[in-house]
Amino acid sequence: MDTIIAQSASEVVGKIVKYIAEKGISSVGETAEGLMEILKEGALEILAQTIQVVDEAMLRAKKDRKADGLTVKARNVERVYITEIGELRYRRTYYQCSDKTKIYPVDHLIGVEPFERISKEFCAKLVGNAASCSMAKAAEAYGGTVSRQSVNNKILAMKDVVSDISRVEETPEELHLFADEDHVHMRPKGSVMVPLVTVTEGIDTTNEKRHKTIRATHFQGYGVSNEAFVENVMAAIYERYDVEKIRNIYIHADGGNWIRRLTELLPNAVPVMDGFHAERQLKTLLGLKDAACYANALRLALKKNDRDAFLRHCESLLQRQDKEESQKKLVELAVYFNNNWRSVAERYSGRHCGSCTEPLVGHMLSERLSRNPLAWSKEGLAKMAMLRVYVKNGNTVKAGHIRISRNKAERNRDFKTRKCGLEKYNGYAEKQIREFFSGKYDWSVFESSSQLPGLTNGKLTGTAVLLQTLSHLPACAS
Repeated sequence: MDTIIAQSASEVVGKIVKYIAEKGISSVGETAEGLMEILKEGALEILAQTIQVVDEAMLRAKKDRKADGLTVKARNVERVYITEIGELRYRRTYYQCSDKTKIYPVDHLIGVEPFERISKEFCAKLVGNAASCSMAKAAEAYGGTVSRQSVNNKILAMKDVVSDISRVEETPEELHLFADEDHVHMRPKGSVMVPLVTVTEGIDTTNEKRHKTIRATHFQGYGVSNEAFVENVMAAIYERYDVEKIRNIYIHADGGNWIRRLTELLPNAVPVMDGFHAERQLKTLLGLKDAACYANALRLALKKNDRDAFLRHCESLLQRQDKEESQKKLVELAVYFNNNWRSVAERYSGRHCGSCTEPLVGHMLSERLSRNPLAWSKEGLAKMAMLRVYVKNGNTVKAGHIRISRNKAERNRDFKTRKCGLEKYNGYAEKQIREFFSGKYDWSVFESSSQLPGLTNGKLTGTAVLLQTLSHLPACAS
């Protein structure tokens, strides 16, 4: 084998010398591309010859093969296997086992699975690239050796990927959660909501021109029930931080119902209305007839957390509206501010820097999912939203995340199972249950025997009881 590799390597060197002698180095970039093609071809040739040597060695070991019940069925059967450096074409022997099954032992030895056409390592790079650009561009980036459809198929077949959560050395006094959702077009019609929660330790404002979140971790919940998604986020927070040491958890959002659930469950939670939504509603109010003269008074009432004064000003302004439509709009806005008063007043208190919920949704989700004229299947959206957030959290898609294929029925089954929460975060919650109660209590009486494995999915389970209990019980309760 050493002789064959040395001979092939010598031929590659000869081709490099000849290429430079003929082409020269008038353009370094062009020369580099030419040499790279020679090296790729040489590497593929060496791989093919090495595989052939292994196959011939097995073929010669007749005694051992017969002892294992292997008989030759066909020789020199070609296989094309696409790698990052190009198409690997090699030949190997086809064997029949004693139980009449037929196999390619060499494929098994070199880690190539049946029906696998593209290497998992190459697939991982294609899928990772597709998180930030179209599937067609992800394929073109590697010379078009695979099609757009192949990239799509690998995304649909990949395993669920979510970030690992590790314990921090020092828990901060404050946490900031930014929660919002993206609205994505679906095939053949309609749209769906993709929720996003970003957990940070605050915002770094040392650079006046560019603020940034501190140690941000992002979570998306498409395909997961709202209740299970909230519990997944909470399980991750409890896994990373000693929540008892956190003085306040500020939840920046637009007041959606699923987001309010976070406020209800997390201890010391303080809702903060997203600045974009709060200011948009206030500007709509100030755009009504004669409202401009109330601008300072309304803003002052918000700043001083004086709900009564704010509503009195709205009532006075209502008397000035001479159109039914304007009156109706003012009442709607007054109800909005009244229902969300705590979070709106917190926003205008001056204690918080600008909110970034909308930019986060745009950067994390919209750039890939909804900003361009795209439409998704439910399976495709579930995988892409998960992949996008996984990569944005600083992770890299690995070969182990890639499966050869996944048919539609299997994908639908996975989609339904995912509604009960993501497996990894469910595991964190289950571990927290065991640690908190130390096996002293049996919560199975709360479980429904017909429920799918996972978290609550809107039902009362041991996990829901735990999360609510952890929010209110002192540390000595265990």
